[in-house]
Amino acid sequence: MVEATFLRRVRMKNKEIWKAFKIDSIFDMFTGASISQNKFNAGSIPRITATDTNNGIALFTERIEDRNFRSFQNFISVSFLGSIFYHNYEASLDMKIHGLKLKDKELNPNLAQFLIVCLKNSLPKASYGNQLSSKDLLTKNILLPVNEYGTPNWAFMENYVQIKSNQIKATYQFPKLHEITDYRELDEVRWGEFLISDYFDVNKEKGSESNMDSLAEGNLPLISARKFGNGLKGFVETEPRKVKSSNVITWNKDGDGGAGLAYYQEFKFAVDSHVFVLYAKFPANKYNQLFIVTLLSKYKAIFNHGRANSLSRYKAEKIMLPIKDGMPDFVFMEQYMKRMENRVIEKVEK
Repeated sequence: MVEATFLRRVRMKNKEIWKAFKIDSIFDMFTGASISQNKFNAGSIPRITATDTNNGIALFTERIEDRNFRSFQNFISVSFLGSIFYHNYEASLDMKIHGLKLKDKELNPNLAQFLIVCLKNSLPKASYGNQLSSKDLLTKNILLPVNEYGTPNWAFMENYVQIKSNQIKATYQFPKLHEITDYRELDEVRWGEFLISDYFDVNKEKGSESNMDSLAEGNLPLISARKFGNGLKGFVETEPRKVKSSNVITWNKDGDGGAGLAYYQEFKFAVDSHVFVLYAKFPANKYNQLFIVTLLSKYKAIFNHGRANSLSRYKAEKIMLPIKDGMPDFVFMEQYMKRMENRVIEKVEK
């Protein structure tokens, strides 16, 4: 709705400068390919799928030796279900994910965001019954602003988004940078192995049913064993006794691709029966738990739909943590994650 309003306003101000172009006259296109899930190992390369959340990223993988492993950089992805995202980093594409690069110009964040809005407003609504194939995509029209020569006005598109971005930044209150006292990197600290159950209590009570149809809509986040979106499945109403406290970790027991993933929950929530809730036995905060969440999520390589996490397995599982004087160094974990957040704040403020 916001994107459509944005585009209408631009058109109203510039009615005479818009023109329809065939997508294949503006973009070069490439596609991804299917790879079995068991071939992926945790790494740093995003894998783009048809999900409409998390910028299309389903997982992070190492580069693998497979002819169907295709990676690209600085492009717009369009899924067969209509999700559209910009990727200014190297990413691997799943089957039926189309990649677009401009024929005569290099993409940049401002230009890409403008083009995404134009694509969303130009392409028909896609679904499983009406998929957007690569052949169909190239034959569609995209409406773009043009210059006096009738060619796409790239400068106008970039400047428009930059002006809007500057207006938002002028009114947005950025978080303050954290004070940092520990600048050590991960390879500069000592590590030790600990039982997870020594530092977390796990809830034994099952959560709400995972069937959303049985729950009334509400304002309480429902956390399930999803592989993206911090486990959020929807917003519901539930009994007060089933509401979980904030500042805890959820850990997926099973799920289709999400088993073993952990998430930090900053707010109160409800949980379905496929998720553990871990309550810290130490002075826990957002940052040291975010650090631990990353380490717990490595269990994704162990658990799956056929081998679910269980209470007995949970009690036996161990985790590697930074240590000081032989004990977990929760202060370092907090400082490390605050440094990571500072980097994001500094990047956004530029």
